[in-house]
Amino acid sequence: MPGSSRFAGRAQQATIKIMRTWMCLICGWIYDEAAGLPEEGIAPGTKWEDVPPNWVCPECGARKEDFEMVEI
Repeated sequence: MPGSSRFAGRAQQATIKIMRTWMCLICGWIYDEAAGLPEEGIAPGTKWEDVPPNWVCPECGARKEDFEMVEI
């Protein structure tokens, strides 16, 4: 169809992920979803909800429950 490629482009744009940052309330360390934490096996682009539940802050050992979403 002549106009179908125009709609396909819009559909691709709608699937763009919004990356957020999360701050440890104990020590202030920041987890950036866009950067991930490759040295701990968390790939860039990993959403906070996909970080393993037993993961802890690399700076102070705080649990995921001790993090809050922040805008930087």
